[in-house]
Amino acid sequence: MAITILANPKDFAPVYNKMEYLISSTNSGEPNYAYLVDIYINGSGTKTVRLRIPLRPSDSYGKVDIHRVLESALTSNVGSPTGTAGTYEAANSSLYYVVEFGEEYEVAGVLTQFPNEETDISRKAFNASLEKRPFINWDVTEYEMDGITKKFLTNMPDNHKVSIDSHGWLYFKEETVLSIYTVITYNSSGTLISSFKIDATATSGDIQFIPSSPASLNNIDNANITLGAQPIIDSTVASYKICLGLVSPLSSSETRTFQIEESCKYNSNTLIFQNNLGAFDSFTFYKGDMSTTDIERKDMKVNVDNVVSNDIVYSMNEREKVTYYTKKSETIKLMSDWITEEESNWLLELMSSPEIYLQEGNELTAVAKIKATNYAKKKVVRDKLFKIDVELELGYDDYRQRM
Repeated sequence: MAITILANPKDFAPVYNKMEYLISSTNSGEPNYAYLVDIYINGSGTKTVRLRIPLRPSDSYGKVDIHRVLESALTSNVGSPTGTAGTYEAANSSLYYVVEFGEEYEVAGVLTQFPNEETDISRKAFNASLEKRPFINWDVTEYEMDGITKKFLTNMPDNHKVSIDSHGWLYFKEETVLSIYTVITYNSSGTLISSFKIDATATSGDIQFIPSSPASLNNIDNANITLGAQPIIDSTVASYKICLGLVSPLSSSETRTFQIEESCKYNSNTLIFQNNLGAFDSFTFYKGDMSTTDIERKDMKVNVDNVVSNDIVYSMNEREKVTYYTKKSETIKLMSDWITEEESNWLLELMSSPEIYLQEGNELTAVAKIKATNYAKKKVVRDKLFKIDVELELGYDDYRQRM
């Protein structure tokens, strides 16, 4: 075989990190030589792109990073505050691909292509963007749901605080077919209130997600609950736990604990944001909000026609300056309650997230960006107590009438 695959991307690779192949060929000494790389996505018989890769001068290998091609085929899947299902598929969050390698070089003075001389196995990628150390240490088996240590697709600290009206979901990579997941509720004394089992057979796919915050759990249709009945979260619930499958030690995942907290004085605001692992986390700000509107105007001078009949008439209602463009851009400042050092580290993912939503009742309002350009992780030994404030620039502008 002329071409050999020497190195390949990680299994279930994060698509916003490097996804590199290293290849060699016994024909690399031919004149005007180049490697051909054909990429096929999600079983399509039509290649997405053909890349032409020159030889590395030092060793005549070919090295190609395909992640920019694949990332354009992925988007995201945020949950819906009005959803009533027990599970959902994140179909836009992962893909599978096949890469074929060929070569081209001159044959009797004619540049000739020899495609598909070596085909890699089918591989998968998902819409994660990992920092360098987690990327180097990436091991998808830590997230394949088949045991009590397996992780959900989040770096959110455990004992997460939620409001009774907040929405949120837990995302996971399915390894074995999931039949149910379990929710266990407790009162303020830590006494068990009830256990619920929720049908998880309605969806399949590499990445799925389940309701995890109170409002999303309470939206689940009773037809999808195999043990217990709505409401799952009522006024007597102070905390609850969620795991895939049965309870530990028979669960298929880690167990996540949620603490219900309400603000007595201020209104609460929940942000839902894409995390580093491509899933969506939520965080509730308990200390109210403050809205500011920036107004941009464009004016022009006009010549007033003040000729009336056969006379010139001046009037105070003449408008010599006219506003022909008015744009309003709203910024909302949210203030959190006290947070832990672990939450401070995790919330860097919020501050740098490319996709953020502000929950407003049962609607998600798109946020264009968080206006901060830097973020300091807090340390208990240095900062003692700390909070976080964010300024949100909403994802739309409003316009006024024109003169």
